[in-house]
Amino acid sequence: MATTCYACGATLRFDAPVGRRSTCPECDADLHTCMNCRHYDESAAHECREPQADHVVDKDGLNACDLFQLGDGASRRRKSSRTARSQLAALFGESAPEEESPKDALEALFRKK
Repeated sequence: MATTCYACGATLRFDAPVGRRSTCPECDADLHTCMNCRHYDESAAHECREPQADHVVDKDGLNACDLFQLGDGASRRRKSSRTARSQLAALFGESAPEEESPKDALEALFRKK
């Protein structure tokens, strides 16, 4: 079975089921997490499509859910805000916004008008 690690995006191949203590060989992140589960869905109740699953608060952390099935974590990887802004600008045919340094943003915030 081939899948993608939620944490680092590495392509993973497994011949056997993923155990509760299995980790990604690339980034050492736990694989038995909600974010790597086939049932994970942000729009579902408790963010899980499996109605019999226990409620898990930490979706990124190791859990003991008996209904875990390894899914593709690639679609759930979080992107940086800079990447999201660039994609949004490209969608509307605009150039990507320039990145402002934190120091400049802070000075602009407290600058007297």
